[in-house]
Amino acid sequence: MFHDLNISNDSKLKAGETHLDSLRKRLELCSELGYEVVALNNTVVGKIGQNNVNPFRKLDIPDVSDKGFRKSFRVLSRLTIVVEDISQNYELNANNPVVASYDILAVQPTSEKLFQAACGTFEVDIISLELSTRLPFYLKHSTVGLAIERGIHFEISYSACIKDSTARRHLISNAINLIRVTRGRNIIISSEAQKAMELRGPYDIINLCSLFGLNQASARDCLTVNCRSVIYHSETRRNVHKGVVSVNAVGDLKSHEEWKTGEESSVIAMEL
Repeated sequence: MFHDLNISNDSKLKAGETHLDSLRKRLELCSELGYEVVALNNTVVGKIGQNNVNPFRKLDIPDVSDKGFRKSFRVLSRLTIVVEDISQNYELNANNPVVASYDILAVQPTSEKLFQAACGTFEVDIISLELSTRLPFYLKHSTVGLAIERGIHFEISYSACIKDSTARRHLISNAINLIRVTRGRNIIISSEAQKAMELRGPYDIINLCSLFGLNQASARDCLTVNCRSVIYHSETRRNVHKGVVSVNAVGDLKSHEEWKTGEESSVIAMEL
Protein backbone atom coordinates (compact mmCIF):
# COMPACT_ATOMS: atom_id res chain seq x y z
CA MET A 1 0.00 0.00 0.00
CA PHE A 2 1.66 3.19 -1.21
CA HIS A 3 1.40 6.46 0.75
CA ASP A 4 1.93 10.15 0.07
CA LEU A 5 1.74 11.92 3.41
CA ASN A 6 2.21 15.45 2.10
CA ILE A 7 -0.27 16.90 -0.38
CA SER A 8 0.12 20.64 0.17
CA ASN A 9 -2.83 22.80 1.11
CA ASP A 10 -1.14 25.63 -0.82
CA SER A 11 -2.34 25.45 -4.40
CA LYS A 12 -1.06 26.89 -7.66
CA LEU A 13 -4.40 27.61 -9.31
CA LYS A 14 -5.14 27.81 -13.00
CA ALA A 15 -7.56 30.38 -14.40
CA GLY A 16 -11.09 29.59 -13.25
CA GLU A 17 -9.92 26.83 -10.89
CA THR A 18 -10.95 26.78 -7.22
CA HIS A 19 -8.90 25.54 -4.29
CA LEU A 20 -11.19 22.52 -3.93
CA ASP A 21 -10.84 21.73 -7.65
CA SER A 22 -7.06 21.74 -7.29
CA LEU A 23 -7.14 19.45 -4.26
CA ARG A 24 -9.55 17.05 -5.94
CA LYS A 25 -7.39 16.83 -9.10
CA ARG A 26 -4.36 15.94 -7.01
CA LEU A 27 -6.29 13.36 -5.01
CA GLU A 28 -7.74 11.78 -8.15
CA LEU A 29 -4.28 11.57 -9.71
CA CYS A 30 -2.83 10.06 -6.52
CA SER A 31 -5.47 7.34 -6.67
CA GLU A 32 -4.80 6.78 -10.37
CA LEU A 33 -1.04 6.54 -9.81
CA GLY A 34 -1.53 3.80 -7.22
CA TYR A 35 -1.46 5.61 -3.87
CA GLU A 36 -4.00 4.34 -1.36
CA VAL A 37 -3.31 6.65 1.60
CA VAL A 38 -2.61 10.37 1.31
CA ALA A 39 -2.42 13.22 3.82
CA LEU A 40 -3.53 16.78 3.09
CA ASN A 41 -0.97 19.06 4.71
CA ASN A 42 -1.62 22.46 6.27
CA THR A 43 1.59 24.40 7.05
CA VAL A 44 1.68 27.00 9.84
CA VAL A 45 4.61 29.34 10.41
CA GLY A 46 5.19 30.33 14.04
CA LYS A 47 2.74 29.92 16.87
CA ILE A 48 -0.51 28.02 16.48
CA GLY A 49 -3.74 30.00 16.61
CA GLN A 50 -7.37 28.95 16.80
CA ASN A 51 -7.71 29.87 13.13
CA ASN A 52 -5.36 26.97 12.35
CA VAL A 53 -7.93 24.30 13.23
CA ASN A 54 -8.07 21.58 10.58
CA PRO A 55 -9.46 23.34 7.44
CA PHE A 56 -9.99 20.07 5.57
CA ARG A 57 -12.98 19.16 7.73
CA LYS A 58 -14.98 21.89 6.01
CA LEU A 59 -14.05 20.71 2.52
CA ASP A 60 -15.94 18.17 0.47
CA ILE A 61 -13.14 15.61 0.55
CA PRO A 62 -14.00 12.66 -1.72
CA ASP A 63 -15.47 9.55 -0.19
CA VAL A 64 -14.02 6.16 -1.13
CA SER A 65 -17.21 5.45 -3.04
CA ASP A 66 -16.69 8.46 -5.33
CA LYS A 67 -16.11 7.69 -8.98
CA GLY A 68 -12.45 7.94 -9.94
CA PHE A 69 -11.09 6.78 -6.58
CA ARG A 70 -9.91 3.39 -5.41
CA LYS A 71 -12.24 1.65 -2.97
CA SER A 72 -9.45 1.53 -0.41
CA PHE A 73 -8.44 5.19 -0.93
CA ARG A 74 -8.01 7.02 2.39
CA VAL A 75 -7.48 10.73 3.06
CA LEU A 76 -5.81 11.92 6.28
CA SER A 77 -5.02 15.40 7.57
CA ARG A 78 -1.61 16.70 8.61
CA LEU A 79 -0.34 19.81 10.37
CA THR A 80 3.24 20.97 9.73
CA ILE A 81 4.57 23.69 12.02
CA VAL A 82 7.59 25.74 10.96
CA VAL A 83 9.22 26.10 14.38
CA GLU A 84 10.92 29.43 15.03
CA ASP A 85 11.10 29.38 18.85
CA ILE A 86 11.75 26.64 21.40
CA SER A 87 8.68 27.71 23.42
CA GLN A 88 6.44 26.34 20.66
CA ASN A 89 7.13 22.89 22.08
CA TYR A 90 4.50 23.56 24.78
CA GLU A 91 1.81 23.79 22.09
CA LEU A 92 2.62 20.36 20.65
CA ASN A 93 0.45 18.13 22.79
CA ALA A 94 -2.75 16.17 22.39
CA ASN A 95 -4.58 18.55 24.76
CA ASN A 96 -4.25 21.38 22.25
CA PRO A 97 -7.54 21.30 20.28
CA VAL A 98 -5.85 22.62 17.14
CA VAL A 99 -3.22 19.88 17.18
CA ALA A 100 -5.84 17.26 18.09
CA SER A 101 -7.90 18.18 15.02
CA TYR A 102 -5.25 16.66 12.71
CA ASP A 103 -4.27 13.03 12.17
CA ILE A 104 -0.52 13.62 11.74
CA LEU A 105 1.78 16.22 13.32
CA ALA A 106 5.05 17.37 11.74
CA VAL A 107 7.56 20.10 12.51
CA GLN A 108 10.09 21.92 10.37
CA PRO A 109 12.91 23.28 12.58
CA THR A 110 14.74 26.37 11.33
CA SER A 111 17.95 26.16 13.40
CA GLU A 112 20.31 23.56 14.84
CA LYS A 113 19.03 24.17 18.38
CA LEU A 114 15.44 23.62 17.28
CA PHE A 115 16.43 20.56 15.26
CA GLN A 116 18.05 19.04 18.34
CA ALA A 117 14.94 19.81 20.40
CA ALA A 118 12.68 18.29 17.74
CA CYS A 119 14.74 15.09 17.72
CA GLY A 120 15.03 14.86 21.48
CA THR A 121 11.84 16.18 23.07
CA PHE A 122 9.11 17.29 20.63
CA GLU A 123 6.06 15.00 20.61
CA VAL A 124 5.61 14.80 16.83
CA ASP A 125 5.38 12.15 14.12
CA ILE A 126 7.53 13.66 11.36
CA ILE A 127 10.52 15.99 11.18
CA SER A 128 10.49 17.74 7.82
CA LEU A 129 13.53 19.65 6.55
CA GLU A 130 13.74 22.13 3.67
CA LEU A 131 16.12 19.92 1.69
CA SER A 132 15.81 21.91 -1.54
CA THR A 133 18.01 24.68 -0.09
CA ARG A 134 21.29 24.76 1.80
CA LEU A 135 20.66 23.59 5.36
CA PRO A 136 21.69 26.08 8.08
CA PHE A 137 23.17 23.28 10.21
CA TYR A 138 24.91 19.92 9.92
CA LEU A 139 23.06 16.65 10.35
CA LYS A 140 24.65 14.44 13.00
CA HIS A 141 24.06 10.76 13.64
CA SER A 142 23.89 11.30 17.41
CA THR A 143 21.09 13.85 16.99
CA VAL A 144 18.93 12.00 14.46
CA GLY A 145 19.44 8.83 16.50
CA LEU A 146 17.38 10.38 19.31
CA ALA A 147 14.43 10.81 16.96
CA ILE A 148 14.77 7.31 15.52
CA GLU A 149 14.74 5.79 19.02
CA ARG A 150 11.49 7.66 19.71
CA GLY A 151 9.84 6.41 16.50
CA ILE A 152 9.91 9.78 14.71
CA HIS A 153 10.45 9.77 10.94
CA PHE A 154 12.31 12.16 8.64
CA GLU A 155 10.74 13.38 5.42
CA ILE A 156 12.17 13.90 1.94
CA SER A 157 9.82 15.83 -0.38
CA TYR A 158 10.63 15.52 -4.07
CA SER A 159 8.44 18.11 -5.83
CA ALA A 160 11.06 20.86 -5.43
CA CYS A 161 13.52 19.00 -7.66
CA ILE A 162 10.97 19.01 -10.49
CA LYS A 163 10.75 22.80 -10.55
CA ASP A 164 14.35 24.01 -10.43
CA SER A 165 17.82 22.62 -11.20
CA THR A 166 19.45 24.37 -8.21
CA ALA A 167 16.81 22.97 -5.88
CA ARG A 168 17.42 19.55 -7.45
CA ARG A 169 21.13 19.66 -6.64
CA HIS A 170 20.49 20.71 -3.05
CA LEU A 171 17.79 18.07 -2.61
CA ILE A 172 19.96 15.21 -3.87
CA SER A 173 22.94 16.33 -1.78
CA ASN A 174 20.90 16.84 1.41
CA ALA A 175 18.95 13.60 0.92
CA ILE A 176 22.19 11.64 0.54
CA ASN A 177 23.46 13.21 3.75
CA LEU A 178 20.21 12.53 5.63
CA ILE A 179 20.21 8.89 4.55
CA ARG A 180 23.86 8.60 5.58
CA VAL A 181 23.30 9.87 9.13
CA THR A 182 20.07 7.89 9.60
CA ARG A 183 21.60 4.83 7.92
CA GLY A 184 18.45 4.64 5.83
CA ARG A 185 16.15 4.19 8.83
CA ASN A 186 12.87 6.07 9.50
CA ILE A 187 12.75 7.86 6.15
CA ILE A 188 9.55 8.67 4.27
CA ILE A 189 9.26 10.09 0.76
CA SER A 190 6.43 12.50 -0.09
CA SER A 191 5.55 14.91 -2.86
CA GLU A 192 4.50 18.18 -1.16
CA ALA A 193 2.69 18.75 -4.46
CA GLN A 194 0.94 22.08 -4.99
CA LYS A 195 -0.48 20.98 -8.34
CA ALA A 196 -1.18 17.70 -10.09
CA MET A 197 1.75 18.02 -12.51
CA GLU A 198 4.18 17.77 -9.57
CA LEU A 199 3.02 14.26 -8.64
CA ARG A 200 4.90 11.13 -9.69
CA GLY A 201 4.04 7.47 -9.47
CA PRO A 202 5.45 5.24 -6.71
CA TYR A 203 7.81 3.36 -9.02
CA ASP A 204 9.19 6.61 -10.43
CA ILE A 205 9.95 7.66 -6.85
CA ILE A 206 11.62 4.33 -6.12
CA ASN A 207 13.89 4.93 -9.12
CA LEU A 208 14.56 8.49 -7.94
CA CYS A 209 15.69 7.14 -4.57
CA SER A 210 18.62 5.42 -6.26
CA LEU A 211 20.13 8.91 -6.59
CA PHE A 212 19.85 9.22 -2.80
CA GLY A 213 21.73 5.98 -2.22
CA LEU A 214 18.76 3.75 -1.40
CA ASN A 215 18.23 0.33 -2.95
CA GLN A 216 14.81 -0.57 -4.33
CA ALA A 217 13.68 -2.47 -1.23
CA SER A 218 14.57 0.41 1.12
CA ALA A 219 13.03 2.94 -1.26
CA ARG A 220 9.79 0.97 -1.36
CA ASP A 221 9.73 0.93 2.45
CA CYS A 222 9.88 4.76 2.40
CA LEU A 223 6.52 4.77 0.61
CA THR A 224 4.89 1.86 2.42
CA VAL A 225 6.14 0.36 5.70
CA ASN A 226 7.67 3.56 7.09
CA CYS A 227 4.56 5.60 6.29
CA ARG A 228 2.37 3.07 8.08
CA SER A 229 4.70 3.41 11.07
CA VAL A 230 4.09 7.17 11.01
CA ILE A 231 0.34 6.60 11.16
CA TYR A 232 0.66 4.09 14.01
CA HIS A 233 2.95 6.49 15.86
CA SER A 234 0.37 9.24 15.40
CA GLU A 235 -2.43 7.08 16.79
CA THR A 236 -0.29 6.20 19.81
CA ARG A 237 0.70 9.83 20.38
CA ARG A 238 -2.93 10.94 20.37
CA ASN A 239 -4.28 8.09 22.51
CA VAL A 240 -1.48 7.40 24.98
CA HIS A 241 -0.54 9.82 27.77
CA LYS A 242 3.14 10.10 28.72
CA GLY A 243 3.84 7.01 26.62
CA VAL A 244 2.55 4.77 29.46
CA VAL A 245 -1.21 4.98 29.98
CA SER A 246 -3.64 4.21 27.17
CA VAL A 247 -7.19 5.50 27.59
CA ASN A 248 -10.17 3.56 26.20
CA ALA A 249 -13.90 3.79 26.85
CA VAL A 250 -15.29 0.89 28.92
CA GLY A 251 -17.78 0.18 26.17
CA ASP A 252 -14.93 -0.39 23.71
CA LEU A 253 -13.46 -3.26 25.75
CA LYS A 254 -13.84 -6.79 24.43
CA SER A 255 -15.14 -9.60 26.65
CA HIS A 256 -11.66 -10.93 27.41
CA GLU A 257 -10.52 -7.41 28.40
CA GLU A 258 -13.25 -6.71 31.00
CA TRP A 259 -10.81 -7.56 33.78
CA LYS A 260 -9.26 -4.11 33.20
CA THR A 261 -12.28 -2.48 34.89
CA GLY A 262 -11.54 -4.29 38.16
CA GLU A 263 -15.06 -5.70 38.40
CA GLU A 264 -14.06 -9.24 37.51
CA SER A 265 -11.60 -9.49 40.40
CA SER A 266 -14.42 -9.87 42.96
CA VAL A 267 -15.99 -12.66 40.91
CA ILE A 268 -12.68 -14.51 40.76
CA ALA A 269 -12.19 -14.09 44.49
CA MET A 270 -15.62 -15.62 45.21
CA GLU A 271 -14.90 -18.58 42.94
CA LEU A 272 -11.62 -19.25 44.74
